[in-house]
Amino acid sequence: MEFLEEWDQLVKAAQYGSGGAAQDSGHDARMTLASTQARGSGGGSGSPDLKASQGPWTAASGVATALQASTGSAATRLSAAHEGVTWGLEGFMTPAVLNEVRTTWSDRLADVKAECHRLEGALRAAGKEFGEVDARVAHSFTKQQGRGDSRAGR
Repeated sequence: MEFLEEWDQLVKAAQYGSGGAAQDSGHDARMTLASTQARGSGGGSGSPDLKASQGPWTAASGVATALQASTGSAATRLSAAHEGVTWGLEGFMTPAVLNEVRTTWSDRLADVKAECHRLEGALRAAGKEFGEVDARVAHSFTKQQGRGDSRAGR
């Protein structure tokens, strides 16, 4: 089966569901995430509610920080490895080629380091936001339970 045919079948299944009638005229196609977190630990069974937490975002932020540090270290080692390499090679093409290779790798490592720095901040902010949302939702439930308990005692 070709990609487009398969995609059309998936879209139609999402729009029409198992009942055969379009849900909301296809404007609000119901699709669920193919994630064990979204579907529960049963691998496809359970609640379709998405569960998110701060932990994975904070962990990913830490990985970005570590990668940024190791990329910086690699750039330093690359520069050190090229020191004195061209000694005795005057007049040959080798020094120019080595310098070009070193420059391109230095540029790539600098780009990776900059992207890791950007991602670290974005991932940390996402984790913080998830944590704050979780806390606000928990607080609102606690507040609602308190209201329910005080009404019941009247």
